[in-house]
Amino acid sequence: MTYLAFVRKERRLLSFAVSFTFFSSFGQTFLISLFVPYFLTAFELSNATFGSLYSAATLTSALALPWLGQWIDRIPLRQYSMYVAIGLLIASLVMAVSWHISMLFVGLILLRLSGQGLSGHTAQTTMARYNDQLRGKALSISGIGYPLGEAILPSVIAGLLVMLHWRTTWALIALVIGIFFIPVLWFLIRKERTAVDDEVVGDEKKISTSDQYKNLLTDTRTLFVIPAILMPPFWVTGLFLYQVSAAEQLGWSAALIASAFVAFAGMRIATGLFSGPIIDRFSAKSIFPFLLIPMIAGLLVGYFFSGGWAAFVYLGLIGATMGFSSTIKSALWAEMYGTKVIGTVQSIFSSLMVFSTALSPFLVGWLLDQSVSMNSILMIAIITSVISGILSLKIMPAFSRRNTDKAKV
Repeated sequence: MTYLAFVRKERRLLSFAVSFTFFSSFGQTFLISLFVPYFLTAFELSNATFGSLYSAATLTSALALPWLGQWIDRIPLRQYSMYVAIGLLIASLVMAVSWHISMLFVGLILLRLSGQGLSGHTAQTTMARYNDQLRGKALSISGIGYPLGEAILPSVIAGLLVMLHWRTTWALIALVIGIFFIPVLWFLIRKERTAVDDEVVGDEKKISTSDQYKNLLTDTRTLFVIPAILMPPFWVTGLFLYQVSAAEQLGWSAALIASAFVAFAGMRIATGLFSGPIIDRFSAKSIFPFLLIPMIAGLLVGYFFSGGWAAFVYLGLIGATMGFSSTIKSALWAEMYGTKVIGTVQSIFSSLMVFSTALSPFLVGWLLDQSVSMNSILMIAIITSVISGILSLKIMPAFSRRNTDKAKV
């Protein structure tokens, strides 16, 4: 089935998923960072203090994600999606009325949990349950919301912050979520009875959540998958947070690196769409070991070249890996562990991803404070990514031996 025919057939479900990935932007670092100068002034915080507060909020959301994420396997999808959307609405309202640092902290927790964590989790889990022949297309289309948010929302929010108070801006965000996002979601998903059929839900309730987690984490394949899964978000978060320092040391201007994000967003969209049919044809398990190659190539370009063109190639190739990653991961979980408990599986890996994105700013910031050059940091990223890619090759023999035997989680 072509992309166009597929979109026409499943336009409601695909629109539901894209809406969630787009609105997840309100809990992502790239958008929250626009408010940081205002937070520092309003609450009289230093950069280090706010960084600690933000990391603590991110880690707290990561701890809650496995428990909350597994409920998508157990309750109707329309009910679960409404809970997540309302959580994002409450998070925005808390930010709008955060007159004390404690409220700011609660607001950040809710944003990271409902935005970065559960919104993407809901979209990707729903798409991962799509039939095996078209799962890749479903996941690739749902992932478009991420780069769309990265391309559109920063300029919109920056413009609002010029005209409005930052609390008023959050109130406006809450208004958009309340009068647009939630009603549209309900319209799109109102006919979806359950996340999975009643028979599957009944079977899976026989397995306790703790047993599912234990079986997953003791599966040897998981150990070979985790490093390659975590490398892209880990290094992207750390390097992007300090992108101004990176630009200066790598021979690029701040304006140039900002312009080069167009290449990042463009390649993320292109590779996300391209990876869908490839997954449907060859399977996620076959192409997963090649996931990190574009990012490694981009890091090498940043390490060896300082011309203006290099900034675009550097970010474009990193964006390629991020585009592949958003599609391949959920398809891989479905192939490895089956679709019956895909929500539980994905919530665990999402939690690990959130942990990694909370730790990377500390590591990169500490290395910079120790006068470690950005070139050296890039080389560390290259070496760890190469090792992770090599480890991921180990899953292929395991897959060939267990091609028809899904791991029981």
